[in-house]
Amino acid sequence: MTLSAPPEGRLPPDVHRSLGLNALLDAVRVGHDYTVLDLGPALEENVRFWSQISCRLYILDLYRSCQEQKAAAAPGGDFLERALDAALPVGDEMAFDFILAWDLFNYFHPQELEALVRRLNRRCSPGARLLAMISSQPELPASPRLFRILNRQQVTCETPTRATRPCPRYAPRDIIRLMARFTVSSSFLLHRGVWEYVFEFSSPAV
Repeated sequence: MTLSAPPEGRLPPDVHRSLGLNALLDAVRVGHDYTVLDLGPALEENVRFWSQISCRLYILDLYRSCQEQKAAAAPGGDFLERALDAALPVGDEMAFDFILAWDLFNYFHPQELEALVRRLNRRCSPGARLLAMISSQPELPASPRLFRILNRQQVTCETPTRATRPCPRYAPRDIIRLMARFTVSSSFLLHRGVWEYVFEFSSPAV
């Protein structure tokens, strides 16, 4: 079999073992129904994977939504809040059990990430788990990678562009501070200086 070359400007996809995804899925129990939020784009492989689990899957493609809002915003406008309002309405009572942030957090400034986490706080079930990949490299691709789930331990990672941008390089202490009401359930250091974090949501004391 001959593999076709990746589209011009893209790097060949690679396959890696995702300890974080495996840890996230440790919370899945037979006989339970779940609600899953994928903040990345709609990918056939991911929809197929989640169809094997009793769940409702919501896909938002948050990065593209933010870019569209940013392009349409007036100078100084709060494009992130408008994107979040469109994607995650405040009045909607839907609560999520699993959230896939993939590598999106690397593409938000600290204030933007705090705003995103605050909005997610309103939409998490008690004990909800969130998967995020945080890079410690000085640069990262100009747009988020595409992660396609092969099974609970393996994903393919596709870099959509060879162009790069500076990486915020969030340190563990930064992540703990920015992830309000989330605690680190587990973390794993991958190759190329990427950390996989699984966060668990803590409901406020009554």
